[in-house]
Amino acid sequence: MAVVTNASELSAEAVEALSASKNEPAWMRDKRRAAWQLSQELPMPTDTDEAWRRTDLRGLDLGQYAALSPQVEPVSVREELPAYMAPHLAMPETTVGGVLVHQDGNALWQTFEADLAAQGVIFCDLDTAVQQHTDLVAAHFMTEAVPVDTDAFTALHGALWQGGVFLYVPSGVQVQVPLQALTAHAAAAGMVQPHLLLIAGAQSQVTFVDEQFSQSADLPGFHNGVIEIFLKRGARVTCLQLQNWSRRLWGISHQRAVLDADSQLHWATATLGSRTHWTSQGVWLRAPGSYSKLFGLIFADGRQHLDHQTRQDHTAPHTESDLLSKGVVLDRARTVFRGVLHLRKEAQQTNAYQALHSLLLSPKARADALPILEIEADDVRCKHGSTTGRVDDEQMFYLMSRGLSRQEAQRLIVQGFFETVITEFPVEGVQEKIRLAIEDRI
Repeated sequence: MAVVTNASELSAEAVEALSASKNEPAWMRDKRRAAWQLSQELPMPTDTDEAWRRTDLRGLDLGQYAALSPQVEPVSVREELPAYMAPHLAMPETTVGGVLVHQDGNALWQTFEADLAAQGVIFCDLDTAVQQHTDLVAAHFMTEAVPVDTDAFTALHGALWQGGVFLYVPSGVQVQVPLQALTAHAAAAGMVQPHLLLIAGAQSQVTFVDEQFSQSADLPGFHNGVIEIFLKRGARVTCLQLQNWSRRLWGISHQRAVLDADSQLHWATATLGSRTHWTSQGVWLRAPGSYSKLFGLIFADGRQHLDHQTRQDHTAPHTESDLLSKGVVLDRARTVFRGVLHLRKEAQQTNAYQALHSLLLSPKARADALPILEIEADDVRCKHGSTTGRVDDEQMFYLMSRGLSRQEAQRLIVQGFFETVITEFPVEGVQEKIRLAIEDRI
């Protein structure tokens, strides 16, 4: 991993110190050690790798970032949380079944309804789960969804992950209220490496809201996160993500959901922040009757570079997936959306679709949309659509002739363009957060 230049920070000693500070069991310590060794052996991605060739990593020097986050003491009541978190806690407590707040890998505060715990639902920080729910974590942590040897970044994550969420819903349990996690970056030049592990048991149901943000818009940092979601037979999961990192943060994110028979996943993401962020998001439909619906919203301005790589991987018959992504690009920003639909030989009688739409608001803005179909089965229905264009001059003229300024007219068009995706965030408060964030930037 040639990019690493500061051995005193990013080192085997840092891995040992981190594991020791958490008093981790031997199995997790061994996983960290093996992952560190992998991180030293695996090459960094380059522009010869198809998934990476549109994102320039030459400016990323991991040695500039502290491998270990500073310790932050938890608080006992919500009012003691840092003031900058207040806008992100806008969802009424009465509408959520639990909230878990992290800052720089430290669990700060949590609420969780007692009746959910009584039904066997586990909602806690991942460090606690490693200690108290070993069998569940060990069986799923970086094994099938996002294997630790996926690339150099997942190996680094496996070695030095800090903080994260563990959510387990037992078979047959229906969680009727959302659960929410907030992950904050507040340490200058810090590494943020959270891990989400969500396991939905057979015939269970849950809605999870994951929000990631920085203390300020100009805070330098590096995010290297992993999200793993498992849906057992007949499970129903809604996962809503809002990413609004600092404009001086480099980000890498590997996300994948594994779907068993007759399970259904509704996964909506809003990507607003980061200087440069590369995201891999995949669904693996590995059993008949599994179904996934993905929605993506991307808003980039300034010199942001937001690269999304998606994969809908069908390896069983009678499966279905659908993806809709919408992006708006301003100034000199660039977005990349490369969506792969892969229907394996076994995936007969499968339906799959993806639609990628981009709106350019500046002459130098750029959006690359790359839908890719890889079809090995011969009895399938597989389609894709892609559009990229600028704001219609007639629409602008019509709105401005009604008394709106150019800026107001542009804002109204963007809001209308995004609305079909925003409504796919069906939780009180989340839609309004997204609308306000977009409005503030136009």
